[in-house]
Amino acid sequence: MKEIKDAQGQWLEAKAKAARLQEGKGNFDLASKLNACQMFKGDESIEDLVALMFTQQGIEFMTRLGGGFPDLAVFRKFKRFSPEKLGVYIDAGRITLKNPEKAFLVGNTVAVLQYDELKAKRLVMMHGAKATVEASGWAVVRIDTDGTCNVDVKKADHAKVLR
Repeated sequence: MKEIKDAQGQWLEAKAKAARLQEGKGNFDLASKLNACQMFKGDESIEDLVALMFTQQGIEFMTRLGGGFPDLAVFRKFKRFSPEKLGVYIDAGRITLKNPEKAFLVGNTVAVLQYDELKAKRLVMMHGAKATVEASGWAVVRIDTDGTCNVDVKKADHAKVLR
């Protein structure tokens, strides 16, 4: 699929840039790991690509190391494939989600996420997405953002929200 091949090419560029940046900071071990990473091959399906996005390595690269990869234009190319069925909401407007196991909010998305289950959940946000997280009971929610997003957290009972 052309969109995935194009994204993979941009990932290779972002990965090389991140490795050079880490080398410049003296983080040679991390730079070496970035250079050696073969996680994204370019022949994945949409489902495989989303699974990679939700791995710890994928989240860390996208939100902290990759310099904004994928950019908003890349995300928007995938909107026509209905990524929300896989937990990825791109320019979704105002939405409410109840106990999503994982959610990835991008761009013009303003979400209210309600968590009240005794189960670990994951929220990732990029490119200016906004969210209100309402955690109650024994819910545990991990939130990662790229630094451009706004998250309002409301906790009740014994809920934990990790950032």
